[in-house]
Amino acid sequence: MKKILAIILALSMTFAMFTGCSGKTEISDVAKSLGLEDGILHIAVDDTYPPMEYVNEDGEQVGFDIDLAKALGEKLGVEIKFISSAWDGIFTGLTAGMYDVIISSVSMTKGRLETMDFSKPYLANGQVIVVKPGDTSISTGDDLAGKKVGVQLGTTADDAVIKQKEAVDFEVVKYNDIIGCFNAMKINAIDCIVVDVAVAMEYVSKSPGEFEISSAQLTNEPIAVAISKGNTALKTAIDNALDALAADGTLSAISVEHLGVDLTKDIDTTLTE
Repeated sequence: MKKILAIILALSMTFAMFTGCSGKTEISDVAKSLGLEDGILHIAVDDTYPPMEYVNEDGEQVGFDIDLAKALGEKLGVEIKFISSAWDGIFTGLTAGMYDVIISSVSMTKGRLETMDFSKPYLANGQVIVVKPGDTSISTGDDLAGKKVGVQLGTTADDAVIKQKEAVDFEVVKYNDIIGCFNAMKINAIDCIVVDVAVAMEYVSKSPGEFEISSAQLTNEPIAVAISKGNTALKTAIDNALDALAADGTLSAISVEHLGVDLTKDIDTTLTE
């Protein structure tokens, strides 16, 4: 009898062991084909950049790029995971393989194309100059002469003003995040801000009495998904998913929801830098 009980116990333990193994999530064929070893698309975001990506009052990551990333995950048929990263180290993390892509208002530039791959652009973008309402002193980049100009450190806005300084002289004040730029302008610590057009539109929309977009645009730099260099399979899959999201109206809907206008059509892909 004891021998029979021992056999039953051994079989039960073996069954439990196999049952536990079968409960492990299997990696889908789609994920395998994209090189996602754990079956998850890891996405880096600098979530301090409203309305594109930021943390709301409930502690949730929200914004244009957050919704886009979720929609891409559904189209690709893979699970996604957001990894919060400070902007000044976000590209280093991609090169080091800490995540698969960056979906965080990344401007496509000639320089960045040397170290990473990009999807097709999904949002029109350029660096514009935000001023105080009624300030008509800036209509071209040269009008920055003598001004105190705020930018977020390490961004293409930063690059744009450095290049503009070759033509005219002005003071550049750099902040770790874009919120710092706009807070500084509220207290007149700076005269203007160079920033992505979508972000400029957000701040002007919410605070029309404090901010206004001038007629000057320094660059054209469409926004795209940054992808680890050489991951052709993932780039192709993301491009196809973006086409599908454009075709079914999802891209336009996300843009209108977060930006108030549709900036996903007729994107100028000419890179000025």
